[in-house]
Amino acid sequence: MPKREKSKRLQVVISEDQDSLLTKTAYQLSNPERLVSKSEVVRLGIAMLNKAVEKGELDPDLIEGLDDR
Repeated sequence: MPKREKSKRLQVVISEDQDSLLTKTAYQLSNPERLVSKSEVVRLGIAMLNKAVEKGELDPDLIEGLDDR
């Protein structure tokens, strides 16, 4: 029997606009055979962000915009 991957629960406060973006993205990624949850969108976003950082492809202006939210 394969080992179950350890997971951690993270609680963050997001704005209504950010929640709407999560919902919209989950809906756009879903199809009749596979519904994508907002949690899956967050996990995908983390992986994509990490990949961009590792490759040096992250737009520096993105970090500066975090204070505005």
